[in-house]
Amino acid sequence: MKHLRKSFTLIEIMVVIVVIGILSSFILIGMSSISKDSRDAKRIVEMERIRNAIWSGSNMGVNGYPATPDQGSGSRVACCLGTGDTTNCSQVEAVIGGSISKDPLYTGTNKEYCYFYKSDGTTFDLYTKLEGKGVISFSETKTASVKETEDCGTGWINTGLGFCVMEYEAKIQGDDNGNQAYNSAFVPESRSTGTPWVNISQINAIAECKSIGAHLISNAEWMALARDIESVSDNYVSGVLKRGNVGDTATGDYNGADPEAGVTNALATLYLSNGQAIHHFSGNVWEWVDYTIAGAGSQPKDNDDTTWAWNEFSAIDTWGNVLGYENVGPKNPSLDGSTGAGRIYSANDATYATVRALTRGGGWGNASSAGVFALGTHHGPTAAYTYIGFRCAR
Repeated sequence: MKHLRKSFTLIEIMVVIVVIGILSSFILIGMSSISKDSRDAKRIVEMERIRNAIWSGSNMGVNGYPATPDQGSGSRVACCLGTGDTTNCSQVEAVIGGSISKDPLYTGTNKEYCYFYKSDGTTFDLYTKLEGKGVISFSETKTASVKETEDCGTGWINTGLGFCVMEYEAKIQGDDNGNQAYNSAFVPESRSTGTPWVNISQINAIAECKSIGAHLISNAEWMALARDIESVSDNYVSGVLKRGNVGDTATGDYNGADPEAGVTNALATLYLSNGQAIHHFSGNVWEWVDYTIAGAGSQPKDNDDTTWAWNEFSAIDTWGNVLGYENVGPKNPSLDGSTGAGRIYSANDATYATVRALTRGGGWGNASSAGVFALGTHHGPTAAYTYIGFRCAR
């Protein structure tokens, strides 16, 4: 008897191919997640080792901490440890001793991933970014990352990203008028009432945050918050990220005239993925972050510009030798000024070599250029303006 051989049909073969493809994608996603977790675990271990070595080598701060170079006006360089940066990191690496591994994703050009350290000799800041979620930051007073269940205290929120942050922009303790000549006797606090503390330089904002056992929010922490905010659907109105107190009809015209006191505006409240709310993170006053750029070639620019101008992040042709898109832009590159992300204020000037301190979030008068990713690169660290405030983290 003759037996007939049955062949697979074209449809059956295609189904098998599709199933194999789906299974392969799951495997690749799983492997990618394992790789990220592995790199983050290495970062945590290395940061703990570096922190402990700094404390040990300085006799718990009694002998002072190894200082990084002063860029001028008291603004300190943040060195990228383990990368052969002998100019900026030699002192701290000598104190730590032994070899320091560079961040697993450090490329030599993109400083998104680095073990950053900076110090004026009296205090220090040490931080790095995680791929999975958040950042790790230490200082002379902070000994561990913040647990997700930890209570950060009145006026502060637990971000779920490894740190606490002021729920509101810093205000002057006991005074609802935030626009006054700087006085070192003032104390910053986070509360809903009163206008933001402005007319303060980045240098003084750093000192004021230190005075309450915190630090000026770093750019890495700002980015962790901004990208977390970006991921929460409740932060969008008709597909546009809320940006608070701006005269912009795309997300609702609030007033666009003066910095807002308190929270009477739903557009000024943004939500984190852990359910916490943060207020005036954009569109009220600009906020200093603890990050500076300096030197010829450090300025991000649109090559078509001839002077300072607002640009979409996607329009930047040259990011310079310090920043990169991943350090400042939204995870979804299609988000821009028209969809609430904000814009970058930059100049096409390769010789613009003075020290500039970064500002984030945009102000009440910036309309569609304001947003949680808005970036200003044009102010010096000792400058003080009525439209720039600050926020502390710990």
